[in-house]
Amino acid sequence: MMSIIVAVSARRAVWLMLLLPALAVWGALVGGCGSPSSVIRPALLNEDEVKRTGLAVTPWNELNTPADEFGVAIPLDTTVAYLTSNRSGAPGKHSLFVARQIRGGVWLPPEVAPQINNQQSNGMPSVMPSGQQLYFSGCDYGLGDCDLYSVDAGPRGSVPANLTPWMIPKNLGLPVNSPFWDSQPCVSGDGSVLWFSSDRPGGAGGRDIWFCRRTHEGDWGQPINAGSQINTAFDEVSPWISPDHQTLIFGSNGHPGLGGFDLFTATFAADTADVRNIGAPVNSKADDISFTLSSNGRLATFASNRTNGTGGYDLYRVTPVPFPIDPLVVVQGRVTTTTAKPLFGTIEVVDLATSDVIGATITNPETGEYAVVLPRGRRYAITGLAPDHLFYSQELNVPYDLESTQYLQMDFQLQPLNGSTRLLVFFDFGQSLLKRESIADLDRVVRLLRENPEFDIAISGHTDNVGDPVFNMELSQQRAAAVKSYLVGNRVVAGRITSEGYGETRPISANATDNGRAMNRRVEMQVVEQQMGPQRK
Repeated sequence: MMSIIVAVSARRAVWLMLLLPALAVWGALVGGCGSPSSVIRPALLNEDEVKRTGLAVTPWNELNTPADEFGVAIPLDTTVAYLTSNRSGAPGKHSLFVARQIRGGVWLPPEVAPQINNQQSNGMPSVMPSGQQLYFSGCDYGLGDCDLYSVDAGPRGSVPANLTPWMIPKNLGLPVNSPFWDSQPCVSGDGSVLWFSSDRPGGAGGRDIWFCRRTHEGDWGQPINAGSQINTAFDEVSPWISPDHQTLIFGSNGHPGLGGFDLFTATFAADTADVRNIGAPVNSKADDISFTLSSNGRLATFASNRTNGTGGYDLYRVTPVPFPIDPLVVVQGRVTTTTAKPLFGTIEVVDLATSDVIGATITNPETGEYAVVLPRGRRYAITGLAPDHLFYSQELNVPYDLESTQYLQMDFQLQPLNGSTRLLVFFDFGQSLLKRESIADLDRVVRLLRENPEFDIAISGHTDNVGDPVFNMELSQQRAAAVKSYLVGNRVVAGRITSEGYGETRPISANATDNGRAMNRRVEMQVVEQQMGPQRK
């Protein structure tokens, strides 16, 4: 049976026999297979060279056992922790467990995560801030030695209230996975980038750090090697990316360190990465891997097989967090119907500068709640979607000079498919030329009409009451027509779309305030269901 980190297929068994000394150093959990014997390992550092003051490392004994514990993932709800262990009760060689904190700060013994594990190895979880999506490694039953999987929370049904009702895990498939070893995922807090370790061809040697960006369509793109500043001829494992995308922490036995595997930080600037040993007391003469930070950036953990532990790999907490995190925006809210019933839907995050979907998360099927963490210095569109409902998008501008992490509430009330929605489109003042930032929402309209050929739509333009009413009427007509022109230019039949301007005659808010006037300046889409006719086929 294969391990989360040392899974090797039969086709490479002969190669593995040549690497038994490296495996002995690693133990049964983290193998050094793939590291070339002809390359000299870097010299060991003296602990005094990388000693850091002001850091305290304490074992997380409430979760540790004489078996292995490693790979923690903690959402915004910091009373929940997912981890990997081969303790008693694990259905596989390593399995996913969930631990919960109760009043008084006491952690209950971890339990096997229901509906995720099987009799093979599963582990190394990475959780979205909302706690509704989990990424993990699964071995022995995919495309290669180990593959990356995702699993979403679903309807509760008979699942007890204290457990997340996970659905069936999904293999991420090609091109993320390969016929080789792909493991140890880490998804960024905004859901835009997926990091992992792999021994696929095209790397520097051994196991390398790779990453995938989310595509315009919301899928994962082609894996990209993290480069020679991070990867070495030996092994780089257990990547973790900070919520601000500025710092990568990973384990390596190819950079100068104190022992077997040390933890390193890679700070990104332009096209370079400044790689540094994270230092003692986090690193030791043993193997130190699997650094993670809770989604709120306050709880730092890692795993080590150092001699003063409970046994195997143990979990340790670090205080304070050993590196700075840029201020962030944590967006939380609910997706509901117009009558406030929760919807099991999706939140998509778009970078308005590129119109690309850079992140996505799902809502809690019982409450409609969601959460996403966004880096500063971007303009976003946050879109709520749910089956049998129209989408709705809201703009969010996160300035670069944000001084501290902000928590924002952003709720979505979605109309049924035969209803109406305000489109997130942009024009310069007094102009009717669509700006690039409008593309994301307009492309959603194109997809809606292609997927529902029985629908017609009515586009209506509206203004506030500032300026000449005649000019406002003409401007609203021109803006509605501009939206129609974009849709027709994307191969939507013109006869399915009507456009009309109403100027300032149909306000939805008082024009006495800036916010009220902003609400009145809008373009809306009303869906009209029609019977399919010969001219529409």
